[in-house]
Amino acid sequence: MSRRQLKFEQVEKEIRQLARTLPIGSKIPSERHLASSYECNFLTVRKALKTLVDEGIITRRIGSGTFIAKHPEPSEHNTVLPPVRNGNQIAVLVYQDGNAYAYKVLQSLAHSAMELGLELRSTWVKNYDEEALEQAKAMAMEGCVAIVLPWFPHNLSETVRQFIEKSPLPVSIPLVIPGLESNYFGNPELFGRNLLRPTLALCGYLQTLGRKKLAFIGPAAPDDLILQRMLTGYTYYVSEASMENLSFLVQPKSGPVDQLVERLKGYAGDLGILCYDDEHALRVLTAMHKQGLRAPEDFSIIGHNDTEAGRFSDPPLTTLGHDFQNASNGLLRNALALTRNSSDHTESDPVLKLLVRDSCGGRGHITDELRNKFPLLEFVEKEESPLED
Repeated sequence: MSRRQLKFEQVEKEIRQLARTLPIGSKIPSERHLASSYECNFLTVRKALKTLVDEGIITRRIGSGTFIAKHPEPSEHNTVLPPVRNGNQIAVLVYQDGNAYAYKVLQSLAHSAMELGLELRSTWVKNYDEEALEQAKAMAMEGCVAIVLPWFPHNLSETVRQFIEKSPLPVSIPLVIPGLESNYFGNPELFGRNLLRPTLALCGYLQTLGRKKLAFIGPAAPDDLILQRMLTGYTYYVSEASMENLSFLVQPKSGPVDQLVERLKGYAGDLGILCYDDEHALRVLTAMHKQGLRAPEDFSIIGHNDTEAGRFSDPPLTTLGHDFQNASNGLLRNALALTRNSSDHTESDPVLKLLVRDSCGGRGHITDELRNKFPLLEFVEKEESPLED
């Protein structure tokens, strides 16, 4: 009889694959975050990490964190997909100035690659210029058959287009670029809908909590397609509800956000705030503290994309969790399809988990009636406790 794999061995396997996915020098999440991601006790994570430390794959720096020191050697996988004619290595070009969202995509890519029997080769890129093309050529020489871009800033879309046109390997991307719809992992026709509908649902949820006015806060980035869809959803909702339009575009820096919260102070008690991402939401919470305001008593606040910082903010941030597994599976499957001069847009409907913490005022008030009113959202009132070994 085969021995049952212990939990720490499963976690070690997951982190080992994550180490293959991240470029050398990358910082990995905290033990607490990994424990939450892999649904285990933090002591289990610590035991798994020790093995990787002993092998020299990761290194701990006191006061700084844990970092990738070298990539593990390739391992054998049970291939789920039919073998690709040129192999199963996928290159991952990681944008050097990525954000928390980008890192979550990387973490999910590691898990998806294990399930699909793929080996990932990753490297940093500062831009998608000649240096990135040289990296792509090197990856092709090493046996990679396609490239995945986990994330890139929207203002680099034209640069990414030029990179894809010159790349020696097909490139799978996370966003729609006009003219490169086949490179996008999802269904291009659903791209806008999958952003509009959640925004409308979140506006309705905030109004159901008793907020008489709604605000939207996002980045000053007019070329951002995601921002455009979210703004459209917000504007449509407040227009239909005959509400005042309180949309604001600011960079998530203390000065501009402090000034914005000062302007909104007169709406205290009546206002629900929907933010483009957790970064903006957390800046709003900080600015509120400076001015003696509290969430949810004064403002109800909802972020987007469930960053680790939001879990431990004061108060913990309610946020819409992105379906990273859906995105990572789609990116890799489409990358494989592109090697066959085809594309794979079989994107499943993303799971939209609204993680109801304290910042919105909904904790303890999520009823079956509310769930039925917003079937698009899966309400999760608290984080699942890490499982014991």
